[in-house]
Amino acid sequence: MRKYLQWFLLLGWLGGGILYANQESQKIEVLAKEMESTQTTVYATGGVLVYFKDSVIKADRATYDRESNLLTVDGNIEMIEHEGNKHKSRHIEINTQSNEVVFDELFLMSKNDVWLMSDNAKKKEGNYTLGSSMISSCNITDPLWKIAFERSIYDSETKEMKLYDAKVYFWDTPILYTPYLSFNTDKKRSSGLLFPLFGYSEDEGFIYEQPIFWNISPSMDMEFNPQIRTERSEGIYSTFRFVDSAYSSGKIRAGYFRDSVAYQKRVGNTDRDHYGFEFYYDASRFLSESTLNGLDDGLYINTILLNDIDYINLQKTRLSSFGRNPLQESRLNYFVSGEEFYTGINAKYFIDTREENNDDTLQVLPSVQLHKYLDHFLWNNLTYNVDMQFNNFYRKKGVRLKQAEAKIPLDYTASFFDDYLSFSLGEQFYYSKFFFGNGDHTVDQFEYYSNIHKAKLFTDLTKRYDTFIHVMQPALEYIKPGNEQQSPVVFEALDDEQKKLFAVGLPEEHYAFSLSHYFYDEAMQLRFFQRLSQQYYLNRSTIWGDLSNEMHYRWSNWQIYNDIVYSHEFGKVRESLSRISLIKQEFGLTLGHIYKQLLPDEKTLFVPSNDINVNFHYQVNPKIKINGALIYDIEETSDRQWSIGGSYAVDCWSMDLGLLQDIRPLPSGFRTETSVYLQLNFIPFASIGTRN
Repeated sequence: MRKYLQWFLLLGWLGGGILYANQESQKIEVLAKEMESTQTTVYATGGVLVYFKDSVIKADRATYDRESNLLTVDGNIEMIEHEGNKHKSRHIEINTQSNEVVFDELFLMSKNDVWLMSDNAKKKEGNYTLGSSMISSCNITDPLWKIAFERSIYDSETKEMKLYDAKVYFWDTPILYTPYLSFNTDKKRSSGLLFPLFGYSEDEGFIYEQPIFWNISPSMDMEFNPQIRTERSEGIYSTFRFVDSAYSSGKIRAGYFRDSVAYQKRVGNTDRDHYGFEFYYDASRFLSESTLNGLDDGLYINTILLNDIDYINLQKTRLSSFGRNPLQESRLNYFVSGEEFYTGINAKYFIDTREENNDDTLQVLPSVQLHKYLDHFLWNNLTYNVDMQFNNFYRKKGVRLKQAEAKIPLDYTASFFDDYLSFSLGEQFYYSKFFFGNGDHTVDQFEYYSNIHKAKLFTDLTKRYDTFIHVMQPALEYIKPGNEQQSPVVFEALDDEQKKLFAVGLPEEHYAFSLSHYFYDEAMQLRFFQRLSQQYYLNRSTIWGDLSNEMHYRWSNWQIYNDIVYSHEFGKVRESLSRISLIKQEFGLTLGHIYKQLLPDEKTLFVPSNDINVNFHYQVNPKIKINGALIYDIEETSDRQWSIGGSYAVDCWSMDLGLLQDIRPLPSGFRTETSVYLQLNFIPFASIGTRN
């Protein structure tokens, strides 16, 4: 089809005019107070408005050359695009045939408050080619940070910007140079290099990690993290992230680092190679959306395979939520539930990185639970539920165990005195069978049955006062052991290794008293609660069991919490957790104390503690925040962990600075390290962080 350009000059009010340029693929409209025309040129002055594609240009004057198809705009130029970008320029030239736009001294402001200043620029089909330029999101007159570059390409549709020979300035000080930098001004994911991580360690030297991001699709991406430690060696980690439904997402990570021979000898590492694999997946609805009509289900997987703990120590950010503990745990949980039942499959796999191998580590592969919810039996007052479990405890070396157990509580409940008092009689039935494997045992099967009698008096009282509501729930329960049967031998006749895997037996005859208080204000906000429990044993020399008391009080911005367990037998506090907090918008302080001691009757081994912990934050002003934490060991009269730091934040930039002491697990023990961290956040682009 023949290309042509047809011009119309229409006289308007006050001698003004409207100029149209009609082209097969494009229309340009110019409005002005005054217009003049010669054989080759049209002049427009006074309140010039140019409508070009999806943009509006306001200027003092405009000139159109019919022969070159060039529209020139000058004087106080302002340009607004339909995407929300705003332009200012001294001089603009628009080729109406090729749709190419040339800017002289361009200033561009995006809808995300990111601005760009360039000596010259060209635009064609939504793409900008920029010369020597500067970009930032801070105040224009004195930006806190800026990026200066020699040339750039910007796509206004995808909002992707590519910079060449870029220098990052903090105020007027250059802090980073890169020959190439790519980012998205609209906070959308795009492939390219991410900001690097710098650090320094006395043992490992200068640390440099350069993340590489691959935006595979809207539902998946991958990040590569090669790193160099100058006094140690090199390595790489890779993380794949995906979202496969509206209810599920996952991550996969693998990594490898190989120590130099010199470093291995210097620090005495057993393993020169550090590698591992991690998989995380969480689905709140796994099959229920498609095949399990009327049922709910969910799947959770968090697995890790590694040869030593340094695989985790060498990561910038950890994928798993189980931290840097030398004993790493993998979990798999799946459940299906309906109105009447619940079914769950659980598996746990442990890797102790301190051991040469984990052949004798007991694994749970798997455990299956079947639960029947509370239901009526014969009468409305007679209720029951069923809980069944199948466990497979597996290991390569040592005794293995498979267990099947069932627990069925049966309760009859009646109320008296207008429901002010309730009484229940109950019977709990328990059955379990054990199968031993992996070795020659005198007894390879064991069967256990027992029943327990229960009687309980309880009530639930609520009273409204003028300014608060009080709820009180006292209860008194009597528990009497019933009968038990063991076959083919009694539990004590089993091998010692078999007895370490489980325990059976009836509870002691005792009374259990409990009392709970709850106070609510008029807005039904919980202000205070207390839960008290005490056991009284009939056949002990020390008749009183442990006394437990938990309380929590909220008043204005203050919160007080205490949970204490006291042993009457030894006349000592077994464990205690106390905490007092003041939480305000500009200030927060929490002072806590953790105490736990090992008494002679304790059946589980643990490390006693007597620690004071302090956490605080203070918002000095809207820009500056200070925070800190301390854990102090009273017994050792020394601090175990501490940190102090602060942050400074404005609209376009923020900084986090801190000093901390932490305990780092190693392949052969632990090490206390003191670290300094600094992170600069250039909003909305990225972060630069250092740690040593």
